[in-house]
Amino acid sequence: MSLYPETDSRFLMQGVTVQHLRFQVRAAESILFENEPGAALRGALYEALSRNFCSEAFGPLTPHHRETCPVCWLLAAEDPDARRGQNIPRPLTLQPPLEQTHFKPGQVMRFGVSLIGQAQNMLPYIARAVQKMGGIGVGKGRGRFTLLTIDEVHPLLDTERTLMNGRTVKRPTLQVTPSVVADVADKLPHHAVTLDLLTPMRLTTQGGLAKHFEPVVFVQRLLERCQSLAEHYAEHPPDARRPTREDWLAAQAELLAEAASLKVGYDCTEWVEAFSGSRRTGRASPISGLVGRVRLDGSVARLLPWLLWGAALHVGKNAVKGSGYYHVIRAL
Repeated sequence: MSLYPETDSRFLMQGVTVQHLRFQVRAAESILFENEPGAALRGALYEALSRNFCSEAFGPLTPHHRETCPVCWLLAAEDPDARRGQNIPRPLTLQPPLEQTHFKPGQVMRFGVSLIGQAQNMLPYIARAVQKMGGIGVGKGRGRFTLLTIDEVHPLLDTERTLMNGRTVKRPTLQVTPSVVADVADKLPHHAVTLDLLTPMRLTTQGGLAKHFEPVVFVQRLLERCQSLAEHYAEHPPDARRPTREDWLAAQAELLAEAASLKVGYDCTEWVEAFSGSRRTGRASPISGLVGRVRLDGSVARLLPWLLWGAALHVGKNAVKGSGYYHVIRAL
């Protein structure tokens, strides 16, 4: 039996945890990002993981290999029964450096990688892959870097802790959990909330792109992402009642009605054009989206836990490239 109502975020997101890692590196050569840094960092991370930890990185992938290789599980998750196509959200997001796009030799760069649910078992692979990334290089001209430290951070509690500094490696202890999300949400104002969209948020609606912030569209995509990640990556106790799709549908109906009642207090977002290039295909794909601040006025109490989950998980397309990254701040 659940201790919470079936539409409560603590029930629906039970078993979902997020580990946020922050890597601090020093540029050995000039590092220049032409477009969104997240796309370049994601490409280098995937390359380092595939090269070093996948036994069939350069050959055809058999079903058995996909099931047993942790790297392929992390990078190429597929679900033949998925309602919106084979691909499902990856249990990994990236937080790119926001302060600049050009790092001179000797300058320090910081970026984040978040692991969701079962993907936290991949932490040792991610740490080693970032070290390998330094030798591969990132950005235009493949600027190389040296890994300095790995920290774990808790964005909701504004807490951090060093996991690796030199040869010292500690076990992570800070995670985003359903109970922490609920506790933080209870302490926020319930009359309004401000979202700071830090990287392009690409949302779709009725077959097109939402080029203006629409609360209902945003909440719908947020809930769909939370549901998909919970269904595929949550770690449930053996005796727990797991949420059903009917539970999620009931919650979505209630929360979308709440979203429809909100007013946009101010909207300082804008649509920015950005593209992600692929060395494998030689093509560029759009990762454009909305950035900036938007304030939502009205009764936001029931939505606050979900807005905090979205801040931990990203919302919209291309989360593995750093897109859809935002902060929840007090209404201004």
